[in-house]
Amino acid sequence: MSKKKNTMTAVPNAAPEASPGVGMFGGHAMQDQLEVMAPLVDSVWTQIASLSEGKPHVRVVFTSPDNQAGTTLMAAATAASLARNMRADVLLVETHMRQPAAASYLGAETTPGFSDLLLGHTDLKTAVKNVPGIPGLNVLPGGTARPAIAGELAATNAQEILRSVMTSARFVIFDAPPLVQYQEARGLLSFVDSSVLVLRSRLSNKDATTALAELIEGARVPILGTILNRHESDFGFLEGKLGING
Repeated sequence: MSKKKNTMTAVPNAAPEASPGVGMFGGHAMQDQLEVMAPLVDSVWTQIASLSEGKPHVRVVFTSPDNQAGTTLMAAATAASLARNMRADVLLVETHMRQPAAASYLGAETTPGFSDLLLGHTDLKTAVKNVPGIPGLNVLPGGTARPAIAGELAATNAQEILRSVMTSARFVIFDAPPLVQYQEARGLLSFVDSSVLVLRSRLSNKDATTALAELIEGARVPILGTILNRHESDFGFLEGKLGING
């Protein structure tokens, strides 16, 4: 797979993740917030869309070196923009089971979801939710909040679920926890074509970001680009390592 040159998108004043079970937006307020954010992720969704030429499915994982970087919100905004602009089926898959927030951001039902699916408490059809007001966009929420179980993504049932998910929409966006900290989530890299890093200004440091980049590149997954959330300072130290255009 050829490696694309990475680009950086600076996003000012985007919120960090919500607390579990707390909806940050609801109804029209949620739709208004996503519309406000849409221009901020234009360069992200257009690059993801460019991967679809000649491919029936495109799978991209969003992750960060840190918690509270706004990864879920960035993934949700990108998924919404893809659905609106490409007029294609888009599935947002939230795999951050400790603090699920995607469904709350999108105004969809929060449970059952991915965590319940892995435990065999529901089926995929029930777990996937329609997102109101955005045709073509569905979300597989994190589900009932719980710690991940070591090795559960390597289990046979989890592998079958992920194989089904990765072909269930034209664009599949995975929202993942920090992969360096949460080793159990690294198996997601076997199911994606590209990745997007979400960095938080004054939170993400060089060592953690470098470790994440090396982990992803070691899995032979290209880093499509980087979103710099709450842009306040120069992250020039990343330019050489990640090939980012500042």
